[in-house]
Amino acid sequence: MAISQARADEVNAKMARVASELTSPYAKYPLSAQTGRSMWVNPSGGRTAKDELCFIAGQGKDEPMKKPDYVYGPGTMGYGYYHLLTRDSYKILYVRLQSAAPVACCSCFNKEATRAIDEHDEVTRICYNRSVATIPDDIQAAKDAEAKARGTAKVVYNYTQNEQLFLNGVQTAAFLAGG
Repeated sequence: MAISQARADEVNAKMARVASELTSPYAKYPLSAQTGRSMWVNPSGGRTAKDELCFIAGQGKDEPMKKPDYVYGPGTMGYGYYHLLTRDSYKILYVRLQSAAPVACCSCFNKEATRAIDEHDEVTRICYNRSVATIPDDIQAAKDAEAKARGTAKVVYNYTQNEQLFLNGVQTAAFLAGG
């Protein structure tokens, strides 16, 4: 499934409007394993092909200043700057975008508000997909996110089925004991 250049340009523009960190060439949509990036870089001592650190320790929750190609926040190495070649960077962005969603008040009457909400939702979804992706590839990321959702749904279904079987067993035992 190929993504047209026009669609890629449209998504990249949305990403830039929603999260400034996503203007980095490392975040350009679509990520694809066919471009040579077949795995996420480990923030623990990892370096990029340009010899950039994949993690720079921070001093706490507050971001001192933005750094190109990095996202600041809590990850596997603690608070700091995570390079956009790491999956941690997208986990941080996903959480940040979840907590900073645009207000939906009166959006049905305001075209601009509806557009902002739709853009935010699409970029949040891309960041989530990348945060659970096995490789830095947007098509595979969508498949991985769907597989994770299916697994969660199956666990919940099985759990509720077990509850129902248990309750039916208790009801049957009570009926037989009383009857």
